Amino acid sequence: MLFLLGFLLLAVFCLSVLIRAFLLFPLRALRHGWTPALRRYGLSLLLCVALLLWELGALYGFSWQQLGRADRGQMVDAAVAFAYPEAYADLDELRNDYAHFRPEVGYWDSWDYQDSVEVGDKLLGRTEYQIRLPDLVVVADIHGQPLYHFPLDEEQQVIPDRPILGLIGDIQDLREAAPVNETLGLRWSNSQYGEAEIHDNCFSAISPLSREQHLELTSSGAEPLRMGRPLGYYRVQVQLSQRDGMPSNSASRQRISYAEFLQERQACRARAAMPVSVPRE
Repeated sequence: MLFLLGFLLLAVFCLSVLIRAFLLFPLRALRHGWTPALRRYGLSLLLCVALLLWELGALYGFSWQQLGRADRGQMVDAAVAFAYPEAYADLDELRNDYAHFRPEVGYWDSWDYQDSVEVGDKLLGRTEYQIRLPDLVVVADIHGQPLYHFPLDEEQQVIPDRPILGLIGDIQDLREAAPVNETLGLRWSNSQYGEAEIHDNCFSAISPLSREQHLELTSSGAEPLRMGRPLGYYRVQVQLSQRDGMPSNSASRQRISYAEFLQERQACRARAAMPVSVPRE
């Protein structure tokens, strides 16, 4: 209720400013001259001019903080670091895996099929840039600072120069009653092209992927958890849980560098090789 009241008061104020600036001001100027008109309605005219400049800036993508449009190069570097914080620091590092990829920065474009950008959206404050990266799009504010990102559809994604998928993961069992001595399964859909190993609650897998290849993690009673594209090296967090009494598994991933993948795979193997201490009686 208070929000609605505040909105109505703001609407009345804006309407009164527009009437004073564009109707009463010229009428008084015609009758009594410009000086008396400016004295009486100058503030309303100034507010309208400021609003007009602000909206023109919104249409152009003008950052009042930077007194110009955000630098495209800095925007792309910030987007890369935001999207892949543990894999790439900037565009130069990204090109180690995507040598021919050219990022696209759009102010009026949208890579979301269910979305479009209209003039009214900009006038109402939707002043965002979209930076297209190989497998996702980063949305940045008008100053070029990243806000969030969303994945591209599979047919829009760019394959890296070396089409490899490497996964290093931890398995977290959140089930209330997990089966005793359960053996988890881990395999590639085409086992001839890939390595997969599982050690207690961690696993690693690597494969030179085709579009059809994917990794499957199986547990008792649940549908196989499939992990495939996008390509690259990822740290994966797998959760074995239950939903409405039925087994339900899920996974989240974070892109990492090849060096980190090798390091964490070695740590997983070393953890599994550690002897188990038996308490003395």
